Amino acid sequence: MFDFLKKKPEIVPEIEPVIETPKNFTNSIGMEFLYIDGGEFIMGRNPQYHEGGDVESPHHPVSVRGFWISKYPVTQEQYFKLTRVNPSYFKNDKVEEASSHRHPVEQVSWFDAKAFVELLNRYEGKTRFYALPSEAQWEYAAKAGGNTRFTFGDSEALLDDYAIYEYSSNFRTGVVGEKLPNRLGIYDLLGNIWEWCEDDFFANYMGAPKDGSARIGALEGESFKVRRGGSYKTGYMCLRSSFRGYSRPDFISNEIGFRLVINGHPFS
Repeated sequence: MFDFLKKKPEIVPEIEPVIETPKNFTNSIGMEFLYIDGGEFIMGRNPQYHEGGDVESPHHPVSVRGFWISKYPVTQEQYFKLTRVNPSYFKNDKVEEASSHRHPVEQVSWFDAKAFVELLNRYEGKTRFYALPSEAQWEYAAKAGGNTRFTFGDSEALLDDYAIYEYSSNFRTGVVGEKLPNRLGIYDLLGNIWEWCEDDFFANYMGAPKDGSARIGALEGESFKVRRGGSYKTGYMCLRSSFRGYSRPDFISNEIGFRLVINGHPFS
């Protein structure tokens, strides 16, 4: 009697579990990658600091899609695993031999870095998966959601904690990861070795892409290529997040190496 007055049990709809994309990935040769969410940032010099000049101007908004970036520069061990050669100057008797494999590979040209990318893609059966970072991707990762002079803030007084550079290097590279990372958990963006980017070098940002892609405008082999981040030899001004260096793509130096990005989905 009066069954219609009885409260019927509430039917709770089933909720699909939320599966979050992992933020860490280690590939077949031991390279560790972090996923960086996409977003918009201001690329170029911050005019409030009155430094950087035309080469870092004009500052402009860039929208970057999410991507993976290696936590560390490519090491001598990783480079050797794939190529069976180690071109680096800082190995064996130049640094502590037991740890030299954890130093960044250097004395690689832009062409060498591109060859490594192609070899790694073929080794893992990928197509256009690994890449050198675009200049915008590199700066986006370095600024880590802000627009400070360095990856950690504005004051050069903290550089010894974050960078292997002229005042903390003993005139040689160091083991990757021995200094503090930036806010995103990326190591050695400042100092240790310059890092090749995909882009051709242009004297300013007039006409630069606003989607985070690499800026290519000259015949390969006839242009200068961008390098970022400074090295164990450079002063603090070269360690600023917006500082731009460049060299010919065939140039080799014990100050220059590289790190990689992944523009695909490692878990798909």
